[in-house]
Amino acid sequence: MAAFLIPAAVIAALVWLYFAVDRRRYRGRASGGQRPTSEVFRDPGTGEITRVYEDPKTGTRDYRSE
Repeated sequence: MAAFLIPAAVIAALVWLYFAVDRRRYRGRASGGQRPTSEVFRDPGTGEITRVYEDPKTGTRDYRSE
């Protein structure tokens, strides 16, 4: 029985760790340094009007619904 519990506990811990890191990685970015650009378009997937925001220091871009 113990031969089954140890690998199962290790696998469960790895799965939990994966989802904990994955959720944090895909959260929205802080908008502190991002500025709106003049790029506005209709998102073909959702049909919503979307504006592009850009961080001038790093060049990273973020797409937000308006």
